[in-house]
Amino acid sequence: MSRTLRLQALIRLLRHRREPMPGPALAEALGISLRTLYQEIAVLRAVGIEVVNQPGEGYVLPPEVTLPPPALAEPEATGQGEGVTAQAVPAELVFYTNPLSRGGIVHWMLEELGVNYRTVMLEYGATMKAPEYLAINPLGKVPAIRHGDTVVTEAAAICAYLADAFPGAGLAPPPAARGDYYRWLFLAAGPLETAIALNGLGVTPTAEQQMRMGHGDYWTLVETLASAVADRPFIAGNAFSAADVYVGSHIGWGMQFGTLPRRPEFEAYWAGLAERPAQRRCAAFIEQARVTG
Repeated sequence: MSRTLRLQALIRLLRHRREPMPGPALAEALGISLRTLYQEIAVLRAVGIEVVNQPGEGYVLPPEVTLPPPALAEPEATGQGEGVTAQAVPAELVFYTNPLSRGGIVHWMLEELGVNYRTVMLEYGATMKAPEYLAINPLGKVPAIRHGDTVVTEAAAICAYLADAFPGAGLAPPPAARGDYYRWLFLAAGPLETAIALNGLGVTPTAEQQMRMGHGDYWTLVETLASAVADRPFIAGNAFSAADVYVGSHIGWGMQFGTLPRRPEFEAYWAGLAERPAQRRCAAFIEQARVTG
């Protein structure tokens, strides 16, 4: 492994962790000696990434650190001649949204990634139903993204796609550890959203109807979700992930607008997520839209 790739791997290991990672554990995870680890940390500090050493506990990254700086970018061969390398031109990432919509979920995800993207603001009504946008999403609703030639709609699908499209951000667990990640991401996108919608409309399905609809009972879902986040900062392992973006958004909004109860488990979980710099930026954007809109 080249030094550049090793430095990128070191950043990925520390990113999103709340608890310090001891030096020996960090060195073992990277497959290097402690001496080499100290050298690599010195290199990161030299390019502006201040890895913090908490004595007796280990290493952490400040929350504002997102992606490796350009100095750590690994060049890609372009085939333009022997020995010639250059950075590949990244595919354009376009975000279609309205600030007062589920687009806020994807906005948070994009801010966590720390990548460049272009935002296209759409108004409800004419612009969302215009032929140009219907070519992106025939349902005429937001959010949606276009990444190069790839179009993705539905907030949960977009979060899952972005986590895979930008693996360096570390927003998806390794494939072998994605059981809880997929479980809670798509439980929130399916059964939870359906149950919340019906409960908000004052509809209480019978036991037989609950079986046919597949989402079960609203209060059973609330209890299940509360148990999943109880005494845990993250819902899918020891690190923040796209599942926290999606589930956390539903819990935060649900308590704010009364579609979910203010349970202690939900309040504690959301309190940790709400303080993330990326989430605070999105919250400020939404508040500004409410004030000016």
